[in-house]
Amino acid sequence: MLVAYASAQGSTEGVAERIAARLAEHGARVEVRPVDKVDDIESYAAVILGSAVYGQRWIPSATEFISRNADALADRDVWLFSVGSFGDTHRLIGRMMKKEPRDIDEIRRALRPLDYRVFAGVIERNQWPLPSRLFFHTFGGRFGDNRDWRAIDAWADSIAQALGTSTG
Repeated sequence: MLVAYASAQGSTEGVAERIAARLAEHGARVEVRPVDKVDDIESYAAVILGSAVYGQRWIPSATEFISRNADALADRDVWLFSVGSFGDTHRLIGRMMKKEPRDIDEIRRALRPLDYRVFAGVIERNQWPLPSRLFFHTFGGRFGDNRDWRAIDAWADSIAQALGTSTG
């Protein structure tokens, strides 16, 4: 199976690598690659595809990957995930930031994934412009690594179970 990802700052890459490692623990044969390094998906029975979210959209390399591989993806089991700052669990900023990427409904209609998840990412202060940092901080947002590894592992475990590769 293939775990393909589009990452701008490395947070999504880390999630993809964790998913792949977890699936491998269940006995799955897994390759993990950035979407722009995947030439052909014909040899993969299943694809897990994830993208970082910037400007409330998947990053262009992810949507270009979908366009290039639309027919092949339609013939495979597909799971999708998004990683972005909207995962913060603070009661005020979390609700405001927990928006789905604007293009995800279109992507889901096109690919008909078996499941789709949203994971929090790493929010680095220096990667945000000053007005955004001030807004985020004022409403109690948390900078740093907000990835929920237990939730990511549980999702990977559910994929392994769906594929019949779960060893326990």
